[in-house]
Amino acid sequence: TDNWQAKYEELLAKRQSQPEEEYREFREKAQERFDSADVVINNLRKEVANLKRKAAPKKPDAEAQASTEANMRKAIEKEFEKQLVLLRQQVEKLTQDMLTKDESIARLEKHRKMTETTTDYNLRRKLHVMEEVSGLTIDDLVPEDDGISYVCRQAGPATSARYVLTAFEDLPNEYQYTPVGDTAALPTYLHEPISFERAAASMFYWRVCSHLRQPAPTEDSTATPQPATTNGT
Repeated sequence: TDNWQAKYEELLAKRQSQPEEEYREFREKAQERFDSADVVINNLRKEVANLKRKAAPKKPDAEAQASTEANMRKAIEKEFEKQLVLLRQQVEKLTQDMLTKDESIARLEKHRKMTETTTDYNLRRKLHVMEEVSGLTIDDLVPEDDGISYVCRQAGPATSARYVLTAFEDLPNEYQYTPVGDTAALPTYLHEPISFERAAASMFYWRVCSHLRQPAPTEDSTATPQPATTNGT
């Protein structure tokens, strides 16, 4: 997933920056060709002026002058057509490159979404099975200034308990336990906040689980026993 994400971000960056660079190069090359065309036109104009100066003492030759001007126009048109063809080819190449990159980005984006969807679905299924088997559900995840808190709900056959486990950044090997709500189903030492090592997290879970599996007291078991009586007393 990370590899596809990296490829997607790399292509997206090129999609935003490379076309600008190619467009700048395209403008520079186009300007060079226009400058070359201007040079050709100016040279042709100079040739026409030279021809006119040479022909000045003589009787003007209208036919020769017309032929020269026609040749000049043809040369100019030919140069412009050449430059136009080159510009069109460059535009087509840039357009094709853009389309190819867009298609690649679209494919990567589709693959990324499919991967994320599959990953999220698998994760939800795993969590669901773990909750069913263990009875432990993480209801919420709360970012703290110096760590992160997990709001937990642990269920037993007849009752449940809610508590918060906080992992502090400066205490990476510990959890801080804080009870939430009714603690009647928990042992006395879990009625108040405590801290324990992460290595003992499974022991903590099983101790809570053991108390939650104990049957709840009934009215008969909690009633005060009455002395036995006999008839006639």
